[in-house]
Amino acid sequence: MAKGVVLVVDDEAPIRDILSFYLKRAGYQVLTAGHGLEALDEMGRLRPDLIISDLRMPEMSGDELCKRVKSDPATRDIYFIILSALDGTASRIGGLSLGADDMIPKPFHAQEVLAKVDSTFRLIAMQKEIKRQNKELMAFQERVHEEMELAAALQMGLLPKLPGEALGTRYTHRYLPAAGIGGDIYAVLPLADGSTAMMIADVSGHGVTAALISAMVKTSFENQVRLGGEPLTWAHGMNEDLCRSTLAEQFATAWLGRLDPAEDRIRYVVAGHCAPLRIVRGARGGLQRSEVLRGKGFMLGLDPQLPFVEHQAEFLAEDRLVLYTDGLVEVEREDRAMLEEAGLRRICAELPAGAEEAADVVVNQARAFNHPAPFVDDVTLVILDRKA
Repeated sequence: MAKGVVLVVDDEAPIRDILSFYLKRAGYQVLTAGHGLEALDEMGRLRPDLIISDLRMPEMSGDELCKRVKSDPATRDIYFIILSALDGTASRIGGLSLGADDMIPKPFHAQEVLAKVDSTFRLIAMQKEIKRQNKELMAFQERVHEEMELAAALQMGLLPKLPGEALGTRYTHRYLPAAGIGGDIYAVLPLADGSTAMMIADVSGHGVTAALISAMVKTSFENQVRLGGEPLTWAHGMNEDLCRSTLAEQFATAWLGRLDPAEDRIRYVVAGHCAPLRIVRGARGGLQRSEVLRGKGFMLGLDPQLPFVEHQAEFLAEDRLVLYTDGLVEVEREDRAMLEEAGLRRICAELPAGAEEAADVVVNQARAFNHPAPFVDDVTLVILDRKA
């Protein structure tokens, strides 16, 4: 089997013959042509891997042939060596500027040309292998991209449908994963006694692994809520679930709450998560007072024996709850400043009445504050309004 196909183009037959002799003896398949037009005809019958062409020829010169080959997407990858009687650095630079890959001065030694050809085919073999690997990599990346898009769509399916309502509340969200798929999740569940269970969580890390664990967090939350009890019970159950099902370095921050409209109160547990904002009469829109539903607690998934603390806060008709993950407020600008909780409270001091419009304002003003720095972490914002 031939080591490769070489097209020798020269208007002098003795040069074609001697190059053809040495190349064939070395194991190459050789095509010959007396000028550029003949070379193009030969290429139409069999595509060479390498062209060795004289520079000065009748009908079509070597520089014109080189331009034709290198300007055609179908042939521009063919390695092209120019033979030229014009010696010197200037001549070599001129030949390479035509698009040629290399240049050999005339007169030449056949063994020198053969050594150059052998070296060239080693380079061609490496280039072909790189192209093969790149093709496989692109196909792999395409499959990964398709799977990521499917995973992202499935994850979006885990989020509550919008616009959302749950027994006296209206809510919406803005979900902005850093890598198309992320580790943030939230849930709003109406309960049989007229109260509403709420959860927002942020899983450590990004990508598919974080998304998988976030699905586990949501499933665990829903299971704990179905079993009954209060947020403190849910937190203990979810913590045990995550400790049992994840690796030691994986954890989740979370905020779990239960709105009891009969008592106008929220019972909640903070598990290492950002404290939500309660905006008094925020559902009315306009300038309103906000307060932070503070609390301390360990993250979920660290140790099954960790304690948690349940807190309470007033939550009246037309109050608004702003739940979020730290990706919203912890973008570091060029001046090292971050929005942080204080900046979010300034934004939330005056929002539109509608939850959808309010969510857009929060995200847009956070982006404006961070500019030109983008969000680099998963961002989830949930705005829940209690109806009048």
